[in-house]
Parts: sequence; C-alpha cells; structure tokens
Amino acid sequence: MWRPNLHTCNTIDMIKDWNVNKIISDCHRIYVNATDPHLTGFVNWPCKQDLYRIKFAVEEMLEKTSTFVDEEAWLNEQKIEQEKKQVWRSLNEVQNLP
Repeated sequence: MWRPNLHTCNTIDMIKDWNVNKIISDCHRIYVNATDPHLTGFVNWPCKQDLYRIKFAVEEMLEKTSTFVDEEAWLNEQKIEQEKKQVWRSLNEVQNLP
C-alpha cells in the first residue's frame, strides 16, 4: 500500500510528494543534452534555456522563503563539500595531463 513520505514540523504534517534526487537527476539529464557535442545548437541551446529557467525559478523561490536557525551552518557545510569536490576535480585533471 502506498504511504506518503511525511515530515513532521511540530504538530503540522507535510506530505512530501517529490524526490530531490529525482529532481537533480532530471536536471542532470538536461545538462547532458545541453553539453552533448554530438547534438547541434538547435538541441543544446533549448536545454540550456531549461536549466536557466530552473535556476531563475529556484532563486526566486529561495528569495521568498524564510531564513532558518541552522541555515547558515548548513550552507557553510555545503560550500565546504563543493570546494572539496572542486579540489578533487582539479587534482584529477592534473593527473590526466599528458
């Protein structure tokens, strides 16, 4: 039997009917098509436009949401993780040089 994924905030239940990993996966599929060198600009450019539309929509939504207690700490953790990934990418690129 299907049951919704409930997240409880105090006494209010919210039905979470989306999956963040699926959303990211869908965005990645758009990215792959936007960067595919075997496709023409007629295909790549609309895909990139879709990524921009998603970016603009998310930025607007974030601007309209409240700031939460642990938000700054969480954002700092995410920034550190992104920086670590960038360092590893850079190191891998250096290793792959001829």
